[in-house]
Amino acid sequence: MSTAVTVGNFQETEQLQDGHLLARLTLPAQDLQLDWRRFSLVANYLAEYSAYHFEQKDRAENLISSVFYELIERLASSSRREARLDIRFSAFAGWLLFELRSSFPAEELVKLRELLVELQGGDQEAYYRRLLAADLEAEANRRKLGLAMVAHDYQARLSGQLDSGDGSVVLRALVGEQEIRG
Repeated sequence: MSTAVTVGNFQETEQLQDGHLLARLTLPAQDLQLDWRRFSLVANYLAEYSAYHFEQKDRAENLISSVFYELIERLASSSRREARLDIRFSAFAGWLLFELRSSFPAEELVKLRELLVELQGGDQEAYYRRLLAADLEAEANRRKLGLAMVAHDYQARLSGQLDSGDGSVVLRALVGEQEIRG
């Protein structure tokens, strides 16, 4: 019996797996957990490395860095210490695919699933504004804001595949390339 749960339109991104892989990086989650500044180092590196593929390099670099920072922060901070964070960035047919894989403890898996479900439906604008108005000192709110910002600001379609059997997580953000062109 499968213990995997899919949240969002994960299958929509399957065709992008064959897209043009622009960058891939695998890092120990513990390295990122030890120093949160490494989130931005990795996000900025991936953005700068990948941005030359786009006509509007500066805008591309800013978008890629912003999206990766939030995804890396969310996954790295929740991952098991011994886990590896597998980060991939692809482009295909006018879409940018940000994909991260890791392994979570059970309680963090539940929190991510609940957040992804919250981000799937309803009024995204209202949800994002509620988070902005919420007490960001509360860790629960702060941990939601990054992914909500990605969904709101870049019209990203977030989806995930989470397996409670082994704790594996695949988080995807699909962003239209038109977000770079403005």
